Amino acid sequence: MAYDNLSPPATATELDILEEALGQALPDDVKDVLKRHNGQLSVITPAGDHGVPCIPTLNFLSTKHIQEAWSHWSTYWDYPEDLERVNKFGGVFPGAEGIIKPLFTSPGWIPLWADPIDRQYVGLDLDPGPHGKRGQIINFGIDDEIHFICASSFTELLEILLEEVYSGIWQPSESWSGPWFGSPDEQFTNALFKRFQTKMQLNS
Repeated sequence: MAYDNLSPPATATELDILEEALGQALPDDVKDVLKRHNGQLSVITPAGDHGVPCIPTLNFLSTKHIQEAWSHWSTYWDYPEDLERVNKFGGVFPGAEGIIKPLFTSPGWIPLWADPIDRQYVGLDLDPGPHGKRGQIINFGIDDEIHFICASSFTELLEILLEEVYSGIWQPSESWSGPWFGSPDEQFTNALFKRFQTKMQLNS
C-alpha cells in the first residue's frame, strides 16, 4: 500500500519551479529521487487525510509540498526583527556545534520529509555552519528548535532508511489515520537521533 501511494516522477518543469522558488539548486541526489517519485499521492494531515506513509512515520513531500512547507517560514524571513527574535530559540545538540547554525529557521533549510501532525521536518541544510557541509541532512521545525545531524547527505539518509526498514523494526500497523508504517508510538526522527548520539559517543 505504501508503494501504491508513491507519486509519478516530477517533471523538469516542476523541479525548475521549485528551485526558482527556493532561490537555489537542489543536490542531484534529491532531484534524482524526485524524478523517480514526486512525493506521495496522498499525505497524512491533522484534517483527517489518510495517506499511507511511504517512509516510516513520515510524509514524503512532493515538489509542491516542499515549496509550501518551506514558504511557511517566510513570515519570519521577511521581517528581520522577528527573525532575530525567533532565532534566539534555536540551538544544536552537543556534537553539532559549528556544523549546524544555532538558529530556529533559515531559508537554506529545505523540508523533504515531514511529521504528519506537526511542522517538524527532516531536510536539507543548504546554509551550514562553518564546519558543516552543504547538503547535510538535519531536523528542524516548530518543536524541533534544537538540531542534530541526521545524515551527511541525502544519499546517506536513504542508506539509513534502507537499513532501518530491512531491520524489520518498522512493521505495518494501524494508527488514528489508518494504515501506518511502523509503530504509532515511535518516530523515525528518534531513530535518526539515536544514530547521531551513537556516532558522537564513538567519536568522543
